[in-house]
Amino acid sequence: MKIELAELLTSLRSEINRARLQAAGEDVRFRIDSIDLELQVAAEKSADADAGVRFWVMSLGAKGSVKSAETHTVRLSLAAETAGGGSVLTGDDVSSLLAAD
Repeated sequence: MKIELAELLTSLRSEINRARLQAAGEDVRFRIDSIDLELQVAAEKSADADAGVRFWVMSLGAKGSVKSAETHTVRLSLAAETAGGGSVLTGDDVSSLLAAD
């Protein structure tokens, strides 16, 4: 199964937004400061009309099936924020409780 890196990030964004919406009005919410991903990707150069390099996220066990693509480990550190630039909350911000220790 090939999953484009852009598709993976779109799905991640959607899931975070769903968690944010489900947390509205909840007593306990969590603030997302950063999201760290480590992915195995295949870089594939295309010679089609829309030529360029595409990155495909590798599924488990797919390494052996990649024929003409190079696999790489990519680490992404993302900061989640709302369209207005605010913090994304998926529950109560408990950072003050953690900082008190």
